[in-house]
Amino acid sequence: MEKRLHVITRIMVIILIVLIIVLAAVIFFKMKDTDKEKDDAKSTTDTEQAAGTDSSVDNPTAMQAITDMQAGTVVDRAQVDPGMLDQYFVANEISDDIFQFIYGMSFVDNESIAREQLRYLKVLHFNYNHEVQVGELIVNVNIAEDVRNIFRELYEQEYEIQSMLLVDRFWTAEDNGASTDRNSIENNNTSAFFYRNIAGTDQLSNHAMGYAIDINPLQNPCVAYNEDGSFREIYTDMERYIDRANGEPHMIGHEDICYQIFAKYGFTWGGDWTDPIDYQHFEKNLG
Repeated sequence: MEKRLHVITRIMVIILIVLIIVLAAVIFFKMKDTDKEKDDAKSTTDTEQAAGTDSSVDNPTAMQAITDMQAGTVVDRAQVDPGMLDQYFVANEISDDIFQFIYGMSFVDNESIAREQLRYLKVLHFNYNHEVQVGELIVNVNIAEDVRNIFRELYEQEYEIQSMLLVDRFWTAEDNGASTDRNSIENNNTSAFFYRNIAGTDQLSNHAMGYAIDINPLQNPCVAYNEDGSFREIYTDMERYIDRANGEPHMIGHEDICYQIFAKYGFTWGGDWTDPIDYQHFEKNLG
């Protein structure tokens, strides 16, 4: 009996030793796997940091569709995906809401241009604080794609435009729109379509057909003279910007990227005119 118990005890000891060895092996390999996971995680972190990214930092919330954003809104530049810029520069038909807004102001019943011949653009631009801002324009359908591309290129160059809103947002209900145009200019607003005559004439402006755009008008005034040599119109700080060689920022000239991009797309510049000299004005008349 004692011999049998002795054998059983030895067998149990052997089994216990084997279990201890197996458990030790499991713990050893588990620790090896854990160390490998840590090394892999560290390697991934080091790679991301070397590439300028960090998976521990959440990506910023994506910007909502530009068509849903109010013109003039300042947006977080980090939300703009540089690889998908086209989605922030769009040209669409005039919606019912926009048409109801502009009807009786920049758009009136006429025989020269119909709603269907115009397009409403939403774009991004840098303002004078170098913030990214939502802008809006209405132009002729024939130049809508050119204009969309122009403002995309201006954005890529980080070109600053103080304000880009429909002139209707500056409406004063006086002088058949003349005072509205002045109000827009005095707010240094970049604009395009406006069914009106050339100032002081009975001839339709190219703005009336959606073929003209005025950029940063305070730094780029329209300079016209009366017969006595006085200015036909005087705007804020106008005399300061008549000397085009004074080095002031936001002044358009032949060396300015704004002029160069518009010229690339076949636009002519009012700064090359003689009477008036319209430094803010770009146009492309396709008939």
